[in-house]
Amino acid sequence: MPLPKLLFYTHGLVDGGAERLWASLASAFKARGHQVVFAVDFEADDNRACLDPDIELVVLGRNHWRATRTLAALLQRVKPDVALGAVAGSNLKLVAADLLAGTRTPIISSYHGFEEWRTGWMSWLAHRLLPVISARSGRVVAVSDDLAKALVTDWYARASNIDVVLNPVFVPEVARIPTEAELRARKDVILAAGRLVPEKDFATLIRAFARLKRPRAELVILGKGPERSALEAEARRLGVAERVALPGYVAEPWQAYARAKCLAVSSRTESFGNVIVEAMAHGLPAVATACAGPVTILGAGKYGRIVPIGDDVAMARAIEDVLDRPGDPAPRCARAQEFSLANRLPDYASLIRSVIDEARQVQAAAPVALSSFIL
Repeated sequence: MPLPKLLFYTHGLVDGGAERLWASLASAFKARGHQVVFAVDFEADDNRACLDPDIELVVLGRNHWRATRTLAALLQRVKPDVALGAVAGSNLKLVAADLLAGTRTPIISSYHGFEEWRTGWMSWLAHRLLPVISARSGRVVAVSDDLAKALVTDWYARASNIDVVLNPVFVPEVARIPTEAELRARKDVILAAGRLVPEKDFATLIRAFARLKRPRAELVILGKGPERSALEAEARRLGVAERVALPGYVAEPWQAYARAKCLAVSSRTESFGNVIVEAMAHGLPAVATACAGPVTILGAGKYGRIVPIGDDVAMARAIEDVLDRPGDPAPRCARAQEFSLANRLPDYASLIRSVIDEARQVQAAAPVALSSFIL
C-alpha cells in the first residue's frame, strides 16, 4: 500500500511551538518516504530551518479570502490523502478551502493553546465555528487533556472527534547530557523561552529572579513579541537589567541549554510546553507553573518543580533550590525521550491512517445509501 500523500498547512513558519511542530512533523514524514506539500499564508524565517528543503513550500498570500481560494486550488492539484491544519485560523480556512474545492479531503485540524482565540479575529471566529470545523474534520487534535476539555465545554467542539496527541518534540541526537556534578559547576544561568506575550507572564519570572540572593546569577529569556519593552522596563525597575538578557527568538537553542543551569516556565496557561521537553533532554532541571502541559510533562512534580501561577515568591524559592541541588539528569532525560519525535511520531501516523480508513468507509457506504434512497 503506498504511503499517504500529506498536505500540511499553517499561517507561517513564525516563532511559535505549533509552527515549529508542524515543520518538524512534515519533515519527519518526508523522511519516512511520504509525499509532502507544505502551505503557508506568508513567508517567515523563524522556523524555516525546521522544514526539509526538499518539501514543496507553497505561499498562499496574506489576504484570507484569496489564500482560501488558492488553498482550494492546491487541494485540487495535490489531491492529498490527508490535509493537516495547525492553529485556529488555519483550520477554518482549510475547511472552507475544501468546501470550495469540492474535494472532500480528510482533514485533521489541530489546536495548540488555551489563548489561541485571542490572537486575531480569524482565530476567534475559528473557535466560534468549532462545532462546524470539528464536524467537518476527521479529527480535531488537542495537545493536552485539559485543552481537549476546553474545546468541548467552552467552544462546543464535537467530543467524538477530539483526539489528544501530546506533542512530538525534536531534540538533536548530538545533545550532550551533563552529569549532576557538571550541572552544579555551571554558572547560575536561568533560561526561559517563549513568545513575549502576557500569557507567558515573564514579568513574574523577572520579579522572581530579582528575589534571588545570587548577585552573579543571569536570566536569559529567548523569544520575541510585544511585551519586550515592558519586560525591559520591569528589569530596570527592579535593578536587575544588566543581568537579564532578551536576545530574541533562537530557532536552534541547543547552545543555550548547554550553558544554562535550569529552566523556568512562568506561564499563566500552557497547553503543552515543548521547551520543557527540550530542556529536560539536555539534562536541565525545570521549575514551572501549575499549567496543564507542565504538570503532565513533569509528572505532577516527579521530574521537576511545580509552583503556583503568578507566585514570584514560590518561583524564586524553587529556582534557588534547583540551582543548589540540580539533581540527577538521567531520569529527566529518560522522561524527555517519552515525548521525542521518534517515539511520538507513530501517534500521528496512526491518526492519519485512522482518518483515511474512516473516510474510505464513508465513501464506500455512500453509494449504498443513495441506492436505498432511490429504491
